[in-house]
Amino acid sequence: MISITSEDIYQSIVLEDMLNAMEAAILAHDEERTNTPQRTHINSKKNTFLMMPCFGEKYFCTKLVSVFPDNADKDIPIIYGTVILNDGHTGEPLAVLDAKAITALRTGAVGGLSVKYLVPKIENLGVIGTGIQGLHQALFTCTVRKSIKNVWLVNRSSERLVWFEKEFRKYFPNINLHKAKNNIELIKNSQLIITATTSSTPILPNDADLLKGKHFLAVGSYKPDMRELPDALFSLVDEVYVDTFHAIEESGDLAFPLEKGLLKREQIHTLADHIRQQTIPTNTAKTTLFKSVGLAVFDLFAAALVYEKMC
Repeated sequence: MISITSEDIYQSIVLEDMLNAMEAAILAHDEERTNTPQRTHINSKKNTFLMMPCFGEKYFCTKLVSVFPDNADKDIPIIYGTVILNDGHTGEPLAVLDAKAITALRTGAVGGLSVKYLVPKIENLGVIGTGIQGLHQALFTCTVRKSIKNVWLVNRSSERLVWFEKEFRKYFPNINLHKAKNNIELIKNSQLIITATTSSTPILPNDADLLKGKHFLAVGSYKPDMRELPDALFSLVDEVYVDTFHAIEESGDLAFPLEKGLLKREQIHTLADHIRQQTIPTNTAKTTLFKSVGLAVFDLFAAALVYEKMC
C-alpha cells in the first residue's frame, strides 16, 4: 500500500483530467454501476465526522473526514481527512490518499461540470468564501469558461483573500481579481455566484430583483441546519440541479424551501442527462441553481485517477 500526499495529487493530474473523471463518476452513479451508501454523519456540537464508502467495478474506497468550522478563525483547514483505496476484487488496500486534496479537486470539478452544462458564456464570476472550496470552484469554473475576465471576491478574512489570489494566479495569471465591499456589490458585478461558506443563515439578499438572471453554484451547506440561499431565489428557478439526491435531506439549502413549499421535489434533477446529451446552455436570461453536497463515488473516481497516474 502506498501513501499519496497532497503534493503528489496536484502534481499527478491536470484539471481537465479531473473534469473527465467526474463526468464518468456521475454517469456511473446514475446508471447504478456503483454502490454508494448514504454517508454516515456523526455530529458533536459544531463539528462533524463523516464516513463515506463507495464500491465500484475495479476499486472501492472509504473516505474519513472531520469538519471543524471554527478552524477558519485559527487559519487552519476546516476539513481534514483520509481516502483509503482498495482493490475491488480482493479487498487489498492499495493506497492512502490525502482527502483534503481529493475532496477539493473532485468537488471543484463537479461544480465546474455544472457550469459547463448549465451556465452560458460569462465574463464575470463572484466567489463568496475564499477558502479551499471557493478556490477550487473558481479554478474549475475558469477552466470550463475561458471567457471569464473578472473574479469578484468576498471573505471575512483578509488573509484568506491574499492566499486565494496567490493560489489562483498559479493557474490564471491574466484574470482580474477584485475585492467587493459586500455581497450585494459582488452580486451586481457577477453573472455567476459561487457560495462556499459554513453559514447557518442565508448569505445572499432575499431580493428577487437582485438575483434574477444570475447563476448560482452553492457548495457550503452540507447539514440540514446550514443554509446559504434565500427564499427569493426559489421563486426564480424552474429547476434545481444537484450532484446527488441525498442533498434533499442533507442540506438546509434544499430542505428548508421544500418544507416551506417554495420548491417541489419534481423540480430537482441531476446533471446526468445533460452530460449524455452534451447540452450547451445559451439562455443568458435564465436563473439557474446547482447545489453540491458531495458523494463518495466522486472520491472513488478521483482516487482511482490519481492512483493509476502514479502507478
